[in-house]
Amino acid sequence: MKKQILVTIICGMMAAGTAFSQHTQSLQFIPSGSIFNQNDTFTLDTFLTFEGYSAYGFFYWLETAGGTQSFFHITAETFLTFNSPNDTGWPNEFNFPMTNGVDAGMFATSNDLGATPQPLVLVPPGTYQVSHITFSITGAAPGVYTFFTTTTLPRPGAVADQNFMDEDIPAASFTITVVPEPTTFALLALAGAGLGFLAYRRRSATR
Repeated sequence: MKKQILVTIICGMMAAGTAFSQHTQSLQFIPSGSIFNQNDTFTLDTFLTFEGYSAYGFFYWLETAGGTQSFFHITAETFLTFNSPNDTGWPNEFNFPMTNGVDAGMFATSNDLGATPQPLVLVPPGTYQVSHITFSITGAAPGVYTFFTTTTLPRPGAVADQNFMDEDIPAASFTITVVPEPTTFALLALAGAGLGFLAYRRRSATR
């Protein structure tokens, strides 16, 4: 009898462990392009995938490297699937300094980019587009910029499951490239042509 109870307990623990291991979640970001000017706008579609449970909502913040945070501003967000009745403040700036773990030195958005509807409604597992976000760029230096989801306290991303437990979201990211404005290219080309003309005249004068 004791052996049967022990086997039952072990099987129950294994089943619980298997069920827990099947809880997976991830975010995917699809920007409206990959190359933008220094004072441009772009949009970002966010997709949430979760398996093994139903969800009441989710929360996450984006972050960018220190020294670049003032270049980018989130000016609007449309919530999909989880229709939050309370929009976060706009613009949603990258002004929160992260100090822990892999997020240390990064600057996170001031407001949560996730959504929890009221009244609460469970959404079954699957892949959903959950938001459409609008960014503006202000005077960014030409270069490559990568945005990440935060993963450490005080702003770890997670999905709220049917038991009101937080299922941690692994780090996700997207990358854009900022190039000089067309007028800058024109000025550089004009300057290059001018220098070339001066060099030509100097060579001609020495003949």
